[in-house]
Amino acid sequence: MKQKLCYKVVLFILLSCSLFLSGCKTDPALDTYKANMNQFFENIKVFDSAINSIDPNADTAVKDLLYLLDSLETSFTQMASLDVPDNFHGVEQLADEASTYMTEAVMCYHQAFEGDSYNENIAAAAKENYDRANLRIQYIISILHGEIPEDIYVYDEE
Repeated sequence: MKQKLCYKVVLFILLSCSLFLSGCKTDPALDTYKANMNQFFENIKVFDSAINSIDPNADTAVKDLLYLLDSLETSFTQMASLDVPDNFHGVEQLADEASTYMTEAVMCYHQAFEGDSYNENIAAAAKENYDRANLRIQYIISILHGEIPEDIYVYDEE
C-alpha cells in the first residue's frame, strides 16, 4: 500500500523536475519560485524513500508512517503558500487544492490507523484524497513546462 502511495507521483515529479529547472533565468521572482519548487520536489523524493523504507512489521510502522505523512502535509502547505509568478496561470489554485486534498488525506489516514481497529473505508477515502492531491501536482508540473493538461482545459463559449 505504502509503495503504491507515492510511486507514480515521485517518478513523474523526478522526471519532470529536471525539465522544469532547465532554461534561462532572468526573473528573480521566477528563480525563487523555481528554487522553492525544486525543494518541494526534493522533499517529496525524501518522503517517498522514507515511507518505502518503513518495515511494515515493526511496532512503530504506523507511528512512523503517520509522522511522515504529517511532514508531507506540511510540505504541501508550504508549497501552496509560495508566491506563484504571473505567467503560471492556474498554478496557485491547483497548489491550494493539492494542499487541501493532502490535508484531508492525512487526516483520514490518522483516522484509519489510529482507531481501535483499522478502518478500510476511511483508508480508501484517504487514498482518494491523496491521489487527488498528487494529480494536482502533476497538473502544476505540466503548466510549469508550458503545457495545459487536457483534463483541466476549459473552453470559453462566446
